[in-house]
Amino acid sequence: MKPYAGKIVVLGIVAAILIPILLFVEFNYGFYQKFRFEQRAEHYLAETYAEDMTIVNVRYLWDNIEPLVATVHPKSDSSLQFYIYHSEERELGLTDDYAATLWKIQAMKEAKTLLQPIQPQYARHASIDFSCCKVSEYDFASMRGEVPHYGTTKLPYDLAVTLERAMEANDMDHMYQAVAAFRESASLVLGSLVFRFPLPEIGGFAVFEIPGDALNAIASAADVEAYNATRIPAQEMAERIGAALEWNEQKSEAIFTRDDTTLVVRSWGNEAFLNGEPLADPIGAYIGDFMQLMVPVLLVEYAFEQKIALW
Repeated sequence: MKPYAGKIVVLGIVAAILIPILLFVEFNYGFYQKFRFEQRAEHYLAETYAEDMTIVNVRYLWDNIEPLVATVHPKSDSSLQFYIYHSEERELGLTDDYAATLWKIQAMKEAKTLLQPIQPQYARHASIDFSCCKVSEYDFASMRGEVPHYGTTKLPYDLAVTLERAMEANDMDHMYQAVAAFRESASLVLGSLVFRFPLPEIGGFAVFEIPGDALNAIASAADVEAYNATRIPAQEMAERIGAALEWNEQKSEAIFTRDDTTLVVRSWGNEAFLNGEPLADPIGAYIGDFMQLMVPVLLVEYAFEQKIALW
């Protein structure tokens, strides 16, 4: 017995230390706290919303200061899951993202309805989120009973259509038709509308980024081209337009030269120089993957008066 006496004492000490810790953790973060949180969540839901809700589970997000979160859905729609979590700012000590989740679903449904007759692929590959940052200013705390339809809030959304195929010639017309459809919507307010088409040969995307406040000014497919935000590696760009390309390491800039035209594109900021004169470059260049300078297509088209095909 004596040979084991030391081990028994050590195990006893470890148990005396661990058991209170485990009990403390269980009390604060275990079944008891989950049960209490679920009761609070049930009360919160009853006080906040007019429709019946089902609490799916209560779990921990260990990287949060307040880790307890409840997953919930309306009894009428089990696919519409949202979350309830702690909030010191709210009267009942809890908050949720039901309204925001519902509104995004409603907005996405309308967007797909508008896109489907124009180009079904656009509808299938669309995604949506709130534009920054008006949704954070919305008075969710005062919401009681029925959640209003998303269209009544006039909150703006960013809609992105990311295709899995290369751009085709008729996509310009389809993008314009989409712009016209969204412009006529009485409910869906867009903060931005973005179309992306893969460019397999360079591993990037042909991108068209249209601000929401520019939708009304677009009157044709040709107007959509003004929002071409595509960037192509400098070497590829030079080959496409038949220009010589030099790299100024000291200034970190690419120099395109063809005949009497010289375009200098800096790898930082929104600065470019055409034949020595400053040139506005609203989207700018940047160093991309494999340390390639990604140069805006629109900038080069303007400088060398040459269209660069994206399909």
